[in-house]
Amino acid sequence: MEGICVIGPSTYYNARRLRRGFTLMESLMASAMLFAGVLAVITAIMGGQKRAFEAQRRMEAALIAEERMGQVAVMAYGDLYTVNPMEPVGPFYALTTNQLVDEDLPGLGVRVRGTQVHVTIVPSLSEIGVTLAEAKLFIPEPQP
Repeated sequence: MEGICVIGPSTYYNARRLRRGFTLMESLMASAMLFAGVLAVITAIMGGQKRAFEAQRRMEAALIAEERMGQVAVMAYGDLYTVNPMEPVGPFYALTTNQLVDEDLPGLGVRVRGTQVHVTIVPSLSEIGVTLAEAKLFIPEPQP
């Protein structure tokens, strides 16, 4: 009588038939769990790609800021105020501001007059509040 299961006083069912396959509910639950796992992996990959793209943009902006600062650093002191304050550079805009300042040299007790140059790289003119990179440089005024 192998494979026969008694349920009730006179009803016989095949035990193999009762255990064959998964129920619809088990299949749906397994599918939902698989979908949730795949969705989590895809979301993590997309987030990583977004952060990598943003890091690449910031790196490119930092290189542009350094290049711009290098151009300003080799200019004659009198030409510092002729720099275009808002110039497109590659896919970004370079905002350059100059300010005449007196700066104390630490430990020497000496005041030096010069120009503080500040270069800010922004994604576009409509996004001026979003700073991707910036560089500052103090250029002392030449002595006569």
